Amino acid sequence: MFYNPMPAASTPARAWVEAAARLRAQPNLTLGGLMLHIEQPLAVDPDDEAVIMTIDRFLKQHGAHPVVTVANTIFPSALDRGDGIDALRERYLQVYKRRMCTPGEWGRYFERMVSWQDRKGGRIDQLAENIRMLKDAREGRFYENRYEIIISDPARDLRKALNRQCLSMIELKPERNGSLHMIALYRNHYYVQKTLGNLLGLGRLLEFIARESGFEVGTLTVNSTSARLDTEGWGKPEVISLVDDCAARLVRAAA
Repeated sequence: MFYNPMPAASTPARAWVEAAARLRAQPNLTLGGLMLHIEQPLAVDPDDEAVIMTIDRFLKQHGAHPVVTVANTIFPSALDRGDGIDALRERYLQVYKRRMCTPGEWGRYFERMVSWQDRKGGRIDQLAENIRMLKDAREGRFYENRYEIIISDPARDLRKALNRQCLSMIELKPERNGSLHMIALYRNHYYVQKTLGNLLGLGRLLEFIARESGFEVGTLTVNSTSARLDTEGWGKPEVISLVDDCAARLVRAAA
């Protein structure tokens, strides 16, 4: 099947555990992927924190990027000082050029959000434009369907078989009641290496956009059209043990 929705989850950590457990039990879902819906994208209770720490420890032990590093590719929380998108963009691009810009790589998600290269060689800040339009919606004529952040670029990505972006696009959906929701589309998702960090980063990005545009944080929906429990670099038994350990933590907490 190409439509495999998960039941709504309360938090990113719980969404990850429930989806990973389903992939563990039904590995044939890889082709059709999974759709997650998270009701509180910013919520982290002590049990969630235990799950995050367990996954983070696993990644560090195997030489992979920790959860916070993955989250920062979507939203660099440490650079956000509450002074708006323009200041954040300038700080980020200075760090990006100094530390993160590697020839031959596709870049970072946040870089494409705030410094998209147009056809004339200029740069477009998609976040700033969406924040401006959302402010207009709050103060003037309300539109429900004009807010998009594009990541996939055919000019740079289409013919690549490897080393290309997994996040394709983000849509923002405002409600007249003041809530702002986010929908993200992934062409591919490695659940062990990336997905939890992605969910946390998307929640922080949603929080930033909502704050800057005068909305409240709503829900987060993530559609991964290919989803897999990646075993490369650590092996299937270790991944199964990781998923079972995280699931057991939440079961014990609910008991």
